Amino acid sequence: MGRAIRHILLPAFIGLLIFIGTCLLNPGDVPTLPVGLPWDKFAHFGMFFALSIVCFYDYYTLNNGQISKGKWTFWCFVIPVIYGGVIELLQKYVFSTRSAELGDFIADILGSLTATFFALIVYKMYRKKKKNISL
Repeated sequence: MGRAIRHILLPAFIGLLIFIGTCLLNPGDVPTLPVGLPWDKFAHFGMFFALSIVCFYDYYTLNNGQISKGKWTFWCFVIPVIYGGVIELLQKYVFSTRSAELGDFIADILGSLTATFFALIVYKMYRKKKKNISL
């Protein structure tokens, strides 16, 4: 049980940072960036990419590389996407200083989706390399 808790701590910490950054920080506290690019969408993408990558790595490590792709995808893609949706709903209905945006939620999904593809590619490359090395 202690080992499982250890692997939950980093994703939980990143999830907490995302919550603080997207729900508790006043929009005026966020530094202004150059106009022209949707910086907030890049931030959402990056936060959810990081959350999903950490989840993938911790799930992989916790299960000693013996993963179920369905469970791996559920815990590391579906749950972060649901979390992103909940954050947007909280911004709309609970935190009056924030506003919910469909574009933010789409950026969350794309960040987690990109992390999923990246993790699956790395996993397949690692498995292939490991098979070629066996004696």
